[in-house]
Order: sequence, then structure tokens, then C-alpha cells
Amino acid sequence: MFTHKYSPKTLKEIHGQDLAIKKLKANVLKKIPTLLHGDVGTGKTSSVYALANELQYEILELNSSDFRNKDQINSVIGGAIQQQSLFKKGKIILVDELDGISGTKDRGGLQALMKLIPEAKHSLILISNDIWNKKFNTLRKKVDLIEFKKLDHLTIFNVLKEIAEKEKIKFKEEDLKYISRSSRGDLRAAITDLQTSIEKNKLDLNLLVEREKTQDIFNSLKLIFKTLDPLIALKSLDNLKENLDEVFLWLEENIPKEYQKEDLKNAFNSLSKADIFRRRILRRQYYRFLVYQIAFLTAGISLSKKEKNPGFVNYTRPSRLLKLYIAKMRNAKKIAISKVIATATHTSTKRVLKDFPIYRNFLKNSEVLNELDLSKEEVSFLKT
Repeated sequence: MFTHKYSPKTLKEIHGQDLAIKKLKANVLKKIPTLLHGDVGTGKTSSVYALANELQYEILELNSSDFRNKDQINSVIGGAIQQQSLFKKGKIILVDELDGISGTKDRGGLQALMKLIPEAKHSLILISNDIWNKKFNTLRKKVDLIEFKKLDHLTIFNVLKEIAEKEKIKFKEEDLKYISRSSRGDLRAAITDLQTSIEKNKLDLNLLVEREKTQDIFNSLKLIFKTLDPLIALKSLDNLKENLDEVFLWLEENIPKEYQKEDLKNAFNSLSKADIFRRRILRRQYYRFLVYQIAFLTAGISLSKKEKNPGFVNYTRPSRLLKLYIAKMRNAKKIAISKVIATATHTSTKRVLKDFPIYRNFLKNSEVLNELDLSKEEVSFLKT
């Protein structure tokens, strides 16, 4: 994946966050507890790893959504912040996905974490997307806040262009700019979109499933798969623009990457129950069942796993969804060409579509193509 291949190795490779990384480096050297916050894909986690690599520090990453209560926080994070480095060098304790930690009093996870902060013997860095959640009101006073701002589209464009040139991909600059703007400041999303838009070493925007989301689907998947708090999982789809049919495909594609054996069976069982409610809603128009459908899709799948996988998992777009999208785009071109032919031959578009293979043979004649005045994309479609 390009996101791994071109992940920053030094702070100089972090784009658009000069002030943030300067302050981050100073805090790490002084062992000041720090909380990095900002939108997905702005370079928060990458900056920590690049800094650790540059300083030759040991780094221990923990995912706070894996710990559901006070005892687990004290055992795992508490042990990590006290333990000396194995190699007797600088050490960074990175606690990622802070949004996934429970803020309720009965769990006690957040309160336990705040008590541990003054005891840290190493550089402690917390990462959150939304630090202004009310459950973090007290935590904000105990750490130094560093904001990672959204990247502008020109910065993202320059990164994409550099990657495309290194990979020897044929591209148009306006296509790269389109991907840059569509990413809405999320560099990781833009790089992913670049890679998924390549066919035969050429950039083709027809392969791009547009990323117009208020909440990133990858973030929703992480909340479902990684958190142990069902209330957090239940809210994972609240601001997502994808319809539930697409969410089904995303979950179906990525469940096997997170779950194994009995947990895998339980996760697919929850997915199948959600599908039962979906069919009842469609068949009988019982929209009150929607709450059960979403519950099985989110909390049901989340609670199917006894232990969460703390490592990074590379979620991928559903192959079926991508194939459907490509087929839809190709069909749209076919319909557009058929309408032009229908007008020229005084027949119906439906009839032309039915006999399209026959008309396609006639369109091999350059004179006929010139008379129809088709676009370059439409001509290219006919030749494939």
C-alpha cells in the first residue's frame, strides 16, 4: 500500500504541520505529557513515529479503545509508563484512539488514565480526533494540547504528484487536483484514492469511489472493530453518508481481517441478523426495525470478539462495491453514446441499447464517429 510505502521516516517528510511538529519534538525531549488532536489523516500518528525514528527512541503504541475499565488501564498503560526501555534509550508511550476510551464513571478508564499521567517516567503522547468532547474536560487541563490542522489541497496535490512520479504513473494534473480537493484535508485518504484509481499504470478517475463523507468510513470501521464499549460502537455510523447497504459490504469485506475462529463466526452471525431486519424493512416497510438493524451492525459485531486486535489493520474497499461502481460508470457511458446514436438514427435509446453490439461495429468507421461528434472518453470506451 502507498500509505505504508510512503509513510514519513523523518519530521522533514511531514507536510503542512511545521508548528505542531516543532512543539511536539520539544515536548518529547522535555517529557511533557502531550495530547495531539485534529482530523483524521492530518499526520498525528505518523509524526510521532517519524520523531521516534529521528531521535532513535523506542516507541510503544497502545490503543485506548482496547481497555474498557480502570483495572485494565492501570495494568497495561500503568505498567508501560513505569517500565524502563529495553535498550536503555529514550522511550515514547503512544496512546492512540483516545476517542474510544470510556468516559463513564462505572468504567473508570479515563479517570484512571488521568491519575497515571503525573507518574509517567517517559514521554507520554495521547492522540484524539475530537478533544472537545465533554468527557475530556478535565484531561485537557492535565496535558499540553497540540493541534494538527487540516491540510490544504495544494499540499496534498504536491504529495500525490511526487508519489505518482516515483511510481511512474501516467496522470493529468487536474485529476490529481480533483483527488486532492475531494479528500477534504485527509492526506491518507487522498493517497488511498490515488492507488485505487490506477489501472495499467495510468490514473483513471472512473475507478474512484468518491470520498464525500462527514465521517470517514475507515474511522467508523475502527470504532466497530476496536472498541469494547457498545455505546461507542452504536454511534459509529451516526455521521456517515454511506447508506447501510454499502456499510454491509464494507463490514463483510473487512470482518475476516479482524476476527478469527469463533469470533469470526459470531461477527458474521450478527451481520446476518442485521440482514434479516433489512429485508423485513424492505418487504414490509417496518422502519421501526431500523434500530435493530443498526444495533447488530455496530454493537453486535463489536461484541463478537472477546479480545481486540491491538495492531494496525489495513481496511480495504469492498471488491463487490468497486466492481458495481465501475460497471455503473461504464453503463453510464454506454447510455450516453446510445442516446447520441438514437437521435442520429431516429430510433429509441432502448432499442439502441438492446442492439448495442451491432451499432458498435458500425462505430469502428472513423467517418461515422466524426458525424456523431462523440467525446474522446466515449470514443475510448468504444475501443476497449
